[in-house]
Amino acid sequence: MTKQINWKIWFGIGTVLGIFALSFFVYLSPTLGQESFTEQGDLSSTSAAVQEDQTFELFLEDRSLDGSGNNLKNPELGMAGLPYIRVAESAYSDGISEMKDNIDARFISNRIYNDQAQNLFSENGITHWGFVWGQFLDHSFGLRQTGGEQMVLPFDADDPLEAFTNDLGGLSFERTAAAPGTGENSPREQINTVSSFIDAFAVYGGSEERLDWLRVGPLDGDPTNNSANLLLTADGYLPTAVART
Repeated sequence: MTKQINWKIWFGIGTVLGIFALSFFVYLSPTLGQESFTEQGDLSSTSAAVQEDQTFELFLEDRSLDGSGNNLKNPELGMAGLPYIRVAESAYSDGISEMKDNIDARFISNRIYNDQAQNLFSENGITHWGFVWGQFLDHSFGLRQTGGEQMVLPFDADDPLEAFTNDLGGLSFERTAAAPGTGENSPREQINTVSSFIDAFAVYGGSEERLDWLRVGPLDGDPTNNSANLLLTADGYLPTAVART
């Protein structure tokens, strides 16, 4: 009888202690979870803050003149001095560099651009300033490298769409120079001398020397000691090439 009572007493005490321990754990678990969540939240917030500070610092950095660094994952993407990106395979006569001789470029251009004295109006009401703006942008992110071969474009005076007179029998032009390492053992590529970004290169220049020349201040090759103002003539006009000698 005594042993049975002792067993029941110890069973009861154990049950009470188990319920108490379980209750205590349940009571503490939300707090522990909250502390863990808070620590993770603090780490996440800290990481986000660091990343934001780094992005802000990058934003405050001076933009490069050659377009490098604009793309943080690929700093050289779009920078000046790199070959143009092709959207199609090259189609040289020899597969390397020779221009095709069975394509009359003048014949094609005459049929695209010759309006036969017709007045062509824009259906969207765009004036001729539209093409001027397009040319301005075009030379801001695309300018070929010169120095290639001197060549002559055939001229057919009997072409009914040829409205111009050329007594020389051909149109002289300079072929774009081949990018280094191309045109001999691999297809010829061409260099873009400006960056691929709309950065007003045509206004502000793309080199320190040009920037130094264009801005008010000493002409010493160091644009950092020049004013932010563009150089103007005494009459308030943009300068000509002989303004600085």
